[in-house]
Amino acid sequence: MVALSLLGGTSGGWIAARETDDGALAARAAAAASVGFTGSTLSVSQVVAQVQDAVVSIETTITTRQGRSTSQGQGAGTGIVLDDDGHILTNAHVVAGATTIAVTVPGDPTPRTASLVASDTDADVAVIRVDDATGLVAAPLGSSAGVQVGDGVVAIGNALALEGGLTVTQGIVSAVDRSIETSDGTLDHLVQTDAAIRSGNSGGALVNASGQVIGMNTAVAQSGGGVSASNVGFAISIDGALATANTLLAGGV
Repeated sequence: MVALSLLGGTSGGWIAARETDDGALAARAAAAASVGFTGSTLSVSQVVAQVQDAVVSIETTITTRQGRSTSQGQGAGTGIVLDDDGHILTNAHVVAGATTIAVTVPGDPTPRTASLVASDTDADVAVIRVDDATGLVAAPLGSSAGVQVGDGVVAIGNALALEGGLTVTQGIVSAVDRSIETSDGTLDHLVQTDAAIRSGNSGGALVNASGQVIGMNTAVAQSGGGVSASNVGFAISIDGALATANTLLAGGV
């Protein structure tokens, strides 16, 4: 059996929205149902240029208590900017148990304080809000409905929390509508990709060749028990993530 792990959490352990008339976030329909990095579509560098300002690094502090003593751990993940009001989409497991949340925006090395608006553990989706929204750029959101196996994709995220900025990898859509079991439960309707994703990528963007976010990177298969796994990653479809985010925002800020 292949082991699956989420891509964000404590170190040493455990990745342009628009508003409708009712204020809900909505995905713009993708320009093409199936796209690759050829012909009239964008190059990888052009895709990155179009999306990178809307992907942020997230660092958390997690405090745990054991009897009379407490200990602190550090976590790392990624977020996708939803609007210029400071709302950011990420995975619930990235901010689970966090006592502090800090967001680093591209082009600004100073971390900004953020707070949790709401999270849905079952869906592994959370919305946080950064206190200082200056210069935030909303991500160009596509639709995961038209995604097909073989489509070219780029993953952008805070892989391994490496200094010097976000990490970019390229791959294809390996499968659609996957269901997986993780340590936190079952996730359905996922996009599978062979674009390399690592710890810290959770909450990051999976982007199509038109420069639109079609998924949120969430989990990766790991080798173990005699089973070898390599470049088998999973992203929550952006349509599903936005539906959950809208519900969270309806009861949040």
